[in-house]
Amino acid sequence: MQRTNKERRVAKDAFRRMNKAEKIDYIFTYYKLPIFTVCVVLALFLQAGIHALTKKDPILYNAYANVSFGDTLREELTDGYLAYSGKNPNKFEITEYPDLYLSEDASGENHQYAYASRIKVLGSISAKRMDIVFMNKEAYDLMSESGLLADLKSIQEIDASLYKRLELYLTDNTVILEDNSVEFDLGEASVYSAVTEEQTNAVNVTSLPLIHRAQTDGDVYAAIIANSPRITEALSYLDYLLSAD
Repeated sequence: MQRTNKERRVAKDAFRRMNKAEKIDYIFTYYKLPIFTVCVVLALFLQAGIHALTKKDPILYNAYANVSFGDTLREELTDGYLAYSGKNPNKFEITEYPDLYLSEDASGENHQYAYASRIKVLGSISAKRMDIVFMNKEAYDLMSESGLLADLKSIQEIDASLYKRLELYLTDNTVILEDNSVEFDLGEASVYSAVTEEQTNAVNVTSLPLIHRAQTDGDVYAAIIANSPRITEALSYLDYLLSAD
């Protein structure tokens, strides 16, 4: 219900006669809902502005499967590469998937952890948000068998010089092209069979200075995910691993 002109004048006169505390109490009592609404809207705009100003674009997605790296090495594998490639760390970042666990022999709690890690790996790869993966031999075998890793011989066509520097560290592993695992698991086949081939699909980075200093337990392999849309950046990253001292 709208006030008459006389009522509005009376209200204004009454407001003018109030002291500061009374005015604040009056405003809060009668206008708290509009004030609250304005505050929420301003807060949302402020949050959106801060997010836009501080958001960093991922240039690579790194995964660590069955390997545990300390904070120092993780920093060298992320911020160190940004510095090496001349990327502004305030605008760019390397997104990480740490503590992944891949195993076929896991049991109990480890089985659930391994299952969750496998789902995360497959989901990230499907979304094309995984580029480089560091792994131990067990994880390397599993990812290679599944055909998830890029054949690094193709580097020769992109950067022959880099391939020549990598040759000493390149490793071959088995890739399953087709098999009867479904039929075997269902009991429809008595013998498991598979068609396989050997591919050059990882770099043994254990002896490279950057990894060697971390004194890792066992060999560490680095590979590029087969469907990575950031191959050029991934190759630059392999060059960084070779060059860092």
